[in-house]
Amino acid sequence: MEQTYFFGSPSFVSLSQITVLSIDGGGVRGTIPGTILSFLESKLQELDGENVGIVGYFDVIEGTSSGGLITTMLTTPNNSNRPLYSAKDINNFYQQNSLNS
Repeated sequence: MEQTYFFGSPSFVSLSQITVLSIDGGGVRGTIPGTILSFLESKLQELDGENVGIVGYFDVIEGTSSGGLITTMLTTPNNSNRPLYSAKDINNFYQQNSLNS
């Protein structure tokens, strides 16, 4: 049976080389992790080109609470098998889709 991988085939690394991105809930509807991830992604794009996304730099991405939603946003593929959202989209998404309280 053929396997399908999102964002390309997996890289085979030893357990000592696995990179993990753990995204905390952060409160305030994901604004804090959204801001940090957007900054990190912009710096990575300065180094490697504007088409790179944060998901390309980590073997595992996980999150709790709002961080879990952000993880889903960053790792869900679009029709071109690219991430549906980039880190810079997170804060706008929360502002447009969250209830004001």
